[in-house]
Amino acid sequence: MKKFTNSIRVKFTLIFISILCFACVTSLSFVLIATPNLSEIVSMSDEKGIIILLILTVLLCAVIGSILMVFATKFISKPIKHISDVTKEVAKGNFDVRIQYKSDDEIGILAENFNLMTEELKNIEYLRRDFINNVSHEFKTPISSIKGFVELIKDKNLPEEKFDEYTDIIIEETNRLSNLSSNLLRISALENKTIQSKGKNFSLDEQIRKSILLFEEQWIKKNLELDINLESVNYEGDEELVQQIWINLIGNAIKFSHNDGTVHISMKQDDKNIIVEVRDEGIGISEKDKSRIFDIFNIFRNTQTKSFNVFSLFIG
Repeated sequence: MKKFTNSIRVKFTLIFISILCFACVTSLSFVLIATPNLSEIVSMSDEKGIIILLILTVLLCAVIGSILMVFATKFISKPIKHISDVTKEVAKGNFDVRIQYKSDDEIGILAENFNLMTEELKNIEYLRRDFINNVSHEFKTPISSIKGFVELIKDKNLPEEKFDEYTDIIIEETNRLSNLSSNLLRISALENKTIQSKGKNFSLDEQIRKSILLFEEQWIKKNLELDINLESVNYEGDEELVQQIWINLIGNAIKFSHNDGTVHISMKQDDKNIIVEVRDEGIGISEKDKSRIFDIFNIFRNTQTKSFNVFSLFIG
């Protein structure tokens, strides 16, 4: 019943009926008061007197009703105009505006949902800008490194061992740029849903082991111990995309582990699910960031190394 009475259609109908009744009663009262010789008018002839009385009442009722409807319409349309003005501000890119309207009717629900949408747009815009800034930083670093080492290589007196060392660094930074570009293209393709499903049956545990070997140099350098416990599991899906998940998770675990630490990697299967756990002993993710792990454009900052992990948690 409460929901029915809060409907804007019901409110408008009640307002219209109230205005109509008020206008009729007011008009009739005014005619009765303003016509001292009413009995004479009526006595002219029954029909003519009543018609004159009705015409006066109807005209006055129409005037009063029209005036009241103008004010009522302005009152009802005021929140709609406010929503229209706020919408124009949002269209200009101002996501700080909010609709100041509290009600249980349809306009109130619309205003509440609009404010929620604006808040989400504001968060996405913030993440997008942060993402672009940090991606630019990630690209700038290897480019500057390559430029610097290329200038050093131009030195004709450079020892051969230094030449080989600098060349290896350039190759490594070039591969890093290539990976960044590939990840950006992958993000764009996934957002636009242009990646076609290439489902095939493959060994999930074997894929994880191969992904672990990709980081052999990194875990040896940090003297990490790997605790691996993988059940034999076959899986049907996009092998390339699934491997990207393991590369991201394992790469993160190794990157943010302390020296001489342990990285635990396990997989088991029950009747319904395949459960993969990658656990390290690093600084972890803050409670604040945990709720945003799967947000678009999300980036997490390593507070100890002051570095950004731009694509690490993008797992499709």
